[in-house]
Amino acid sequence: MDRPPAPITSLTPELAERLRGRALDVLSYLVKTNSTTTYFKESDVLSQFRAALHLPDGSDNGLQQAVDLTCSAKELFEVYHSNVALSVYEDYLPFISRFFDQPCKRSSVENLMAPGLPSFIAHSSGTSGGATKHFPKYRHPDHMSMSTSEAMRMSNPTSKSGGKNCIMYSLGYRQLVAPLSEDGDVDGQIPVCLMTSGVIRVSNNMVVERDAIYSAIKVPNYSSPLAVSFIPNYRSFLFMHALFALVEPKLETINTLFTTTCRDLCRAIHDQWDDFIRCIETGVVPDLEGIEQVKDNLQRFLQPNPDRAEELRMIGKATETPGWFRRIWPELRVILATASGPFATVIPEIKYYIGPDVSLETLSIASSEAFLALAYDPRDLNLYKVVGSDDVIEFLPVDEPEESKYLAQTWNVEPGKKYEVVLTTRDGFWRYRLGDVIEAVGFDPCDGQPVVRYVERRNMHIRIANEVTTETQLRSVVDATSDQLGGVSEFCVCPDYRQSVGRYAFLVELQGSLGADAVTAPASLHAELQKLNENYLRDSRAGKIDVPVVRVLRPGTFGDFREWKIRTNNIAAGQVKVPVVVWDEINRAWLEERVMCDI
Repeated sequence: MDRPPAPITSLTPELAERLRGRALDVLSYLVKTNSTTTYFKESDVLSQFRAALHLPDGSDNGLQQAVDLTCSAKELFEVYHSNVALSVYEDYLPFISRFFDQPCKRSSVENLMAPGLPSFIAHSSGTSGGATKHFPKYRHPDHMSMSTSEAMRMSNPTSKSGGKNCIMYSLGYRQLVAPLSEDGDVDGQIPVCLMTSGVIRVSNNMVVERDAIYSAIKVPNYSSPLAVSFIPNYRSFLFMHALFALVEPKLETINTLFTTTCRDLCRAIHDQWDDFIRCIETGVVPDLEGIEQVKDNLQRFLQPNPDRAEELRMIGKATETPGWFRRIWPELRVILATASGPFATVIPEIKYYIGPDVSLETLSIASSEAFLALAYDPRDLNLYKVVGSDDVIEFLPVDEPEESKYLAQTWNVEPGKKYEVVLTTRDGFWRYRLGDVIEAVGFDPCDGQPVVRYVERRNMHIRIANEVTTETQLRSVVDATSDQLGGVSEFCVCPDYRQSVGRYAFLVELQGSLGADAVTAPASLHAELQKLNENYLRDSRAGKIDVPVVRVLRPGTFGDFREWKIRTNNIAAGQVKVPVVVWDEINRAWLEERVMCDI
């Protein structure tokens, strides 16, 4: 793979002007296109913007003619910059909730956030204990969907030698929204699903009415039939993907979207090795929870293969040294999975399974709201290039007041500075605070787009006294003490008030056995926190914060957590994130029930 050029730290005047022109073109398109929507006409958040454009509240006249006649793209940007405030999800909730009214009337939701009806409604995973958020997603012209197209291309590489890809995504949905016409007839069905599920459906024109047909298909370069993508049970979803992947000796790519899912796949293969060999040898799909609706389609694509079973039996569980997966699949080339931020802790365990000859490459920074950035150098697991073609992306400095007048643009971000991402999207969100913090690294010398690293969620922190310890600081101290504990695979943190003085409880799952020096880990964590956080140092010395406790979870706990959240929250398999800081009492109690010992 050819590596991209090193990011530059300042833009040439030509690149800066090109970036500015692109951003103004995108903004002009978004304003003109979405000015016809209910949200634009009625939202209090945009009242000042409407007034500045000399449009009365509730105007039925779109902006297309008004903007063309009264201002250039540059003038429109100035009006936008000065008159559109920052927004949060609660500003949109009264409008988006109309999709879930009973009955849902087409007249109430058509042209709500963007023109027409959405192709799907993306939902957040809601794993941190907060209410699920919903984001209507609309079909857009090709020139406004370039990031989606590029992400789809990167996620499914084409083999030059007929190799197979194990692509792990879900086509399931939480519910269907069925708007009714004026005559009371159902006027199409809108799936409420994960962002990835919806993007795959839209990119391949896969409507829910034809799911029975899709579930009987196997895409030629995929190891798994599409039926696996309709399995709602996470454990069964992992098992069937692993089974069909193990059948294929020429597997080249495994795409799990997130490293945590990859880690769960690795452990499933290890823990159920003999079951997989038996299934491959006999050609029989086992009775697993949640596969009843697609079992016949799964069975059609699993034929007895005693030769492959014997190959795998001879390989055995060769986990004494790194690179077991390369023995299973000699042509395995790459694991594709987002690996930055909270997904970084499982990287050492994955690399042990795949060995040094298989690369682990990151994909993108994406969320239910939008694609933010694509991998710049995929082998640098936390280096991304901001997408500049589909949405207006702005940057709020974390060290400035939280007001729109302080926003930086793609052409004037400062390398080394941290920003919260703010989005104005094709789907009708205006200066929406994403909550993700990035650090600007520089600019792509080819087109000038900012190159960034993911840092953390802005409001993800823990506090016992007067200190505020961030997600980044927590990951840093765990990285520093991981070897003492025996190798931390995943972790989360919650406040612990079981003693007279509060302390941090690090709930950890280990890669193997407890380390010989594990007893020293709490003191090391304490010392690292004191070095990173002056307020933690002061309050701990004042007796307000005690030395942390390390609570060792039984193996597989975080994989079980993902399965539990998928089942209880009715989330499609494949996209559940364990929050770094756990405040929700239900989540905390569930995890604490699986503590094996305290250190």
